[in-house]
Amino acid sequence: MSTCKLMEPIQVGSYTFKNRIVMAPMETRLCTPIGDTTPQMCDYYAERAKGGAAAIIVENTFVDSIASRSSISSSGLNSDHLIAGKYYLAQAIKENGAVAILQLSHGGIQANGNAVPGQECVGPSAVASKFVGRMPRALEVDEIVAIEDAFADAAYRAKCAGFDGVEIHGAHGYLICSFLSPYTNKRTDEYGGNPENRARFLKNIIAKVRAKVGYEFLVGLRISGCEYVDGGLTIEDTTAIGKMVEDEVDYIHVSVGNYETMANWMISPMYRPEGAIVNLASAMKKAVTKAKVITVNALNPELAEKALENDDADLVAFGRPLIADPYLPLKVKEGRLEDVRPCMRGHEGCITSFFAGHPIRCEVNAQAGREREFKVYQVKNPKHVVVVGGGMAGMEAARVADLHGHKVTLLEAGNELGGHFIEATEAHFKKAARGVLNWEKVQLEKSKVDVRMNTAATKEMIEELKPDALIIAVGSEYIVPNILGIEKAYTAEEVIMDPDKAVGKVAIIGGGLVGTETALMLGQAGKEVTIVEMREGIALEDEPLSQIALNTELSKVNTEILVNAKVKEVTDSGIVYESQGITHELACDTVIAALGLTSRSNVVDSLKIDGLETYVIGDAKKGRKLFNCTSEAWLAVKKINGDYE
Repeated sequence: MSTCKLMEPIQVGSYTFKNRIVMAPMETRLCTPIGDTTPQMCDYYAERAKGGAAAIIVENTFVDSIASRSSISSSGLNSDHLIAGKYYLAQAIKENGAVAILQLSHGGIQANGNAVPGQECVGPSAVASKFVGRMPRALEVDEIVAIEDAFADAAYRAKCAGFDGVEIHGAHGYLICSFLSPYTNKRTDEYGGNPENRARFLKNIIAKVRAKVGYEFLVGLRISGCEYVDGGLTIEDTTAIGKMVEDEVDYIHVSVGNYETMANWMISPMYRPEGAIVNLASAMKKAVTKAKVITVNALNPELAEKALENDDADLVAFGRPLIADPYLPLKVKEGRLEDVRPCMRGHEGCITSFFAGHPIRCEVNAQAGREREFKVYQVKNPKHVVVVGGGMAGMEAARVADLHGHKVTLLEAGNELGGHFIEATEAHFKKAARGVLNWEKVQLEKSKVDVRMNTAATKEMIEELKPDALIIAVGSEYIVPNILGIEKAYTAEEVIMDPDKAVGKVAIIGGGLVGTETALMLGQAGKEVTIVEMREGIALEDEPLSQIALNTELSKVNTEILVNAKVKEVTDSGIVYESQGITHELACDTVIAALGLTSRSNVVDSLKIDGLETYVIGDAKKGRKLFNCTSEAWLAVKKINGDYE
């Protein structure tokens, strides 16, 4: 980057932020069932503070009863007995150089129904979130006042715990947002109707918080610049709200959407464009003159810098990028952009774990949520580790073993590192994922790993190298289905790497992730594509938000989807498939077989040596996702280090 406004200090309220980068609040599920802090939670946030962010905004923290939390394992500060745990957390952040801010929230109509089974959810009106599907009960006025007080009490507890500020969560369809939005607020009393009344709940909360904590304590507001639902909040609405509250808040953090638009806007996956809501922050920046404005959502350092240079915002919040690389700010400061590990927005670990109620994980950063377990250190007794296979699992295993001080030899049969991740990241919407591949290559180049290309490993070759440990990461191969005439079809890899092979009408056998992404790539290139899938839906192995976004993008191109359809034959003129007991013919010019990947188990077996410490990882074990490759690489090295129980 030619200039670096990202690294310029800025005054926010009574605090001088050392740069313009803040960590966005994201739920980690690293807390206890009652919302208390754990050592893992402190480690996670401490690592991001060490990484150079000016401020850390700690995740969605419920202020009322457990039933008000947004996920099954949310952070809480609804009781004085939680202050001690939050003290550890605040200190972990501040002692590592960042301003500590705690986000306060009430789940409202989107409160997680499994947090307290049978507990009702509440809102301004009896209007349900279509994503959640639970009908809320409309709050009485005295209950609204009690929740306002709960926010103020929680803010005071945050101050007692040592936090420097709080962020009031008025975005994403939670309780405050549902009061602000005409989509969900149908009240006719003083808390509903015109914009001023709909904002009363928020304004009362801010006033009560300020009365409790004073003006030296930071108070910010997160708001959805637009909900992108018919009848919901628009940027005109939210800028008007910003003007109403800017005298009482130190910053306005402009996000987007609610749960109903989560997939395409609020937590946008790789199929959606980067930096798509900077314009919302820009509108807020033009509307307010006193509060600082933060922009967020699918940003990289270059886009963030551009937003600051264009005066679209005063600060930039990185969320998922700081899960992927906690040291992003420090690397930007040092001019080491090539060392910033990109977030690929694949959502494995961060979002899949959210819906499953698991602690946070990351597909590109196995240390996320396991900072203590996967701490890097120099081993006392380095070993010679041979890694066979230069795909993503093999590269990560070699890199991590080298970080721990082992002598590492990497054997790759081909002339390029990356394995199937090469074609998997060829489509333009996989740009960030290709960035992860390139990052792995750069890190290997900077390491001491002895990389030997065009070297097909054999048992004899491995024995000659005399390793102390062997990691087999030979990857997978495309499944060849038992379908008559299948030899007439291309593999997905062949077409992805040479799209000109796909001529005329295209039929893709297989609606898994490989097939659907291939269809999207070809559809966006103007091809007429039909996906034929034997299951009841497409991309079923993908996480829910990515499934929704992928289907949305497919609906924009010339793509037909046939489900519950089993292909019986590939002919010279197309395919023959069966659906509900009826045989159909589909005319097409190109057929692509995309039925997934299977491990190269025969190769794995041929490389095993009796008595040698051996680990099989990634697709060599079973055809799966990058998340598994990365995690298993770290676990293998941990076992080689001798500290795995």
